Amino acid sequence: MRQRLAIAVIAGLVIVGLQMGRAGGPEPGAQLVSVYRWQIPAGWFGGFSGLELSPDGTRMVAMSDRGLFVQARLVRDDGTITDVTDVVQKRILNEQGHFAHGTGQRDSEGLAQLPNGELIVSFEGDHRVERFSRPGASAQHMPWARALSDMKPNGGFEALAVDAAGRLYAFPEAPIGPPDRLHGYRLEGDTWRQRFVVKRDKQFQPVGADFGPDGRLYLLERGFNGLGFRVRVRSFAVSGNALTDEKLLLRKGIGTYDNLEALSVWRDSQGKIRLTMISDDNFRLLQRTEIVEYVLRETS
Repeated sequence: MRQRLAIAVIAGLVIVGLQMGRAGGPEPGAQLVSVYRWQIPAGWFGGFSGLELSPDGTRMVAMSDRGLFVQARLVRDDGTITDVTDVVQKRILNEQGHFAHGTGQRDSEGLAQLPNGELIVSFEGDHRVERFSRPGASAQHMPWARALSDMKPNGGFEALAVDAAGRLYAFPEAPIGPPDRLHGYRLEGDTWRQRFVVKRDKQFQPVGADFGPDGRLYLLERGFNGLGFRVRVRSFAVSGNALTDEKLLLRKGIGTYDNLEALSVWRDSQGKIRLTMISDDNFRLLQRTEIVEYVLRETS
């Protein structure tokens, strides 16, 4: 009886969470375009924690947290994602050109793309950042700071972004210092420097970032309460060593989407900025891989 009651209570809470997450008025600064459930019946499929789209939003490079790059084409009908085709997956190789045997060595979490097309990947567990000339190429060593190795094993750099000048920015998932502050780092030459501190909501962790075509920094944050995931996206102007002009673009409650962990920002053929996100299903049957897309509302 107690077990049945507990199951009923949990199910009720999940339903309430879903209703709360899907209810409400329009988003503060973005409008939903599409939610596409992506499925491939293969053991390698899932766990997506990184995403980069081409400037026109038609080609993508996704990255799983088990050491895979996945390239594909997004098909849209009247702006809505209807299919994912031409899928190719390649292993993320180490500096010796091998696929690491230990899962702790290939926990790839953050993805960003340089102006020349090269890919930057951050890893947790064995905290580090590596560069790749293309999917399938061997890793190239990048600078690291010993102090950054003190990040929590499951709280390292998940949100990476590259600005128009090719500078790399990174935000750790777990707080470093006060829990109500989010610290941002920038790679300057061969040195990582803490450059930004912004207010952090304890309900959210930074998991994805990108610079948009408007030059603003977009930050994807998600939270988990044991029953489901919440999500929000903020954007900032970068002014010297400060993030200013904070804007809340969207915020959704528990159960609206799955575990959204990666963000790519681009401009469509209508001149509107789009936010494309992908979820990490943790390779669990009860979760799903979603590609969620919003368009920014026009402001006067």
